[in-house]
Amino acid sequence: MNPTQERPGYYWKTNDPADLPFNEAGPEKPETVRCYNMQDHLNQGEFRHVPVAGLEFLTFCQFGEARPSRLARIRWTGDSHDYGIYRNPSGLYKDGIVMLECHGGGMVGFTFDNLISGETWEHIAANFSSEMIWNLCNQVAHAYRAARDAERQIVYRAFAEGRLKKRRRHNKIYVELVAAQPNQTAA
Repeated sequence: MNPTQERPGYYWKTNDPADLPFNEAGPEKPETVRCYNMQDHLNQGEFRHVPVAGLEFLTFCQFGEARPSRLARIRWTGDSHDYGIYRNPSGLYKDGIVMLECHGGGMVGFTFDNLISGETWEHIAANFSSEMIWNLCNQVAHAYRAARDAERQIVYRAFAEGRLKKRRRHNKIYVELVAAQPNQTAA
C-alpha cells in the first residue's frame, strides 16, 4: 500500500478500491497504522504499529442497501463505517491479515496473526457478498470493543475497592489484581 493525498492538508488515503482515509493529514505520509492484536501469541501488548508499505489489498466491503431498523419506519444505512481487508506478509506469519475500520472517529486496525487467518479471509473475500463481509467486520469490531469495555470495568472496580497491588519481580513492576472476597453473610 502506498498512501496518497489529494492535495496538501487533505487526509491521506489508501491507494486501492477501499479508498479509506488515514488519521493523518500532514505533509508526511503515514508509515504505520495502529492495530489491535487479535491473537497475541507473543504477548506484545494490546496493539502494535503495522507498517502500511507491506499491506496487500484483499477486499473491501460496503454496507449495501438501507436495512430495516428496530423502528419500523426508519431504515439504517450503515454508511458511517467502512472496512478494508489486507494481507500482512510482514506480520508474525506470511498470511497475516489486517482489517482496517474507518468511521467518524478515524481509522482503527485489527491484526490477525496466526496460521489460518490468511486462508480464512481469502475464502471470505472470494465467497461472501460485500454486505456479509461488512456484517462480519462490524461484528468483530463491536465484539472487541465490548470485551475491552468489560475488562476495563473489572479493573476500575478493583481500583475503587483497593484490590490493585503494585508488585516488583526481577526488577520489573507488575500490577496484580487481588480477588474479591465473597460477602460474609450471617446464617
